Amino acid sequence: MKKLFIAFYLIIIFCIPTFAEYKPIPANLSKQYKKEMEHIIDVEYPNTIKNADNYLKEAKTLRNKILKHGFNTDEYMNIVLISEICIPASAIDLYANLLEVTQEKYLGMKYEPIGTDCINPIYDILSPYFDDNNIDKTKLTKIARYEEVQIKIIEKYLIQINSHLGKIN
Repeated sequence: MKKLFIAFYLIIIFCIPTFAEYKPIPANLSKQYKKEMEHIIDVEYPNTIKNADNYLKEAKTLRNKILKHGFNTDEYMNIVLISEICIPASAIDLYANLLEVTQEKYLGMKYEPIGTDCINPIYDILSPYFDDNNIDKTKLTKIARYEEVQIKIIEKYLIQINSHLGKIN
């Protein structure tokens, strides 16, 4: 058992850093990389905002159903999931696209999607490339702020539902 534990520990110590190795974009491709990343962000920005809006509309519809027809656990949980999972992940396609282009086209690596429902791990991987190549991250910041606003609206919906239930009881 000790040997198995030691072997597993050594694999973690020596293998994980190899996955996190930073390889810079070649200098001759830096301008092209910057242009392509900013183009992808510009094209995908409206789609990402639209995804967040659609989730908000869905949450509003569910809230209205609950207020009109009474409490439904499934509908309530769907509203919670929209605020905790769906809206924070509404930009996942944009970030996955950025990561795929970065890895396959500019680093010569095979792209393997990251199993996550959050953009943070992907952003952590892309951030050094964005910083080194002076990529404008303004729209990415706007997306994050917009998602925060949408989540706060949904949290107000949940408060409305809870206060409505308190009046009924």
